[in-house]
Amino acid sequence: MVSGLVQDFIAQLRAVTGGLQDLAGFSERRPLAPGAFPLPGALSAAQLAAISSSVAAQRRSIEALKTQLSSFDEQLAVLEQILSPLTEWSRTWAEVEQRLLDMSRGPAAEDPDSS
Repeated sequence: MVSGLVQDFIAQLRAVTGGLQDLAGFSERRPLAPGAFPLPGALSAAQLAAISSSVAAQRRSIEALKTQLSSFDEQLAVLEQILSPLTEWSRTWAEVEQRLLDMSRGPAAEDPDSS
């Protein structure tokens, strides 16, 4: 969006410069219509105001994103706290299951050479 505004600003400055060159006699003379080109100062002020408001809007957008990310980070921290004991419980349960499987196989299942 900003680059488009800058390109518009440059195009308008080129048009004004070309018109001023025509007035000064650096190129072919053409009659100028009244109010044909706006004043260069008014163009830059309007363009700079547009760029400034665009930058301010982008900064507000970034602040909103920061707030959303902070909230999301807090939610992830809570989820992490909830998952930590569940992960430990799951690991312990898997160890118990493995021990029960090993007990049900008996000593003959552990040593294949003892048959």
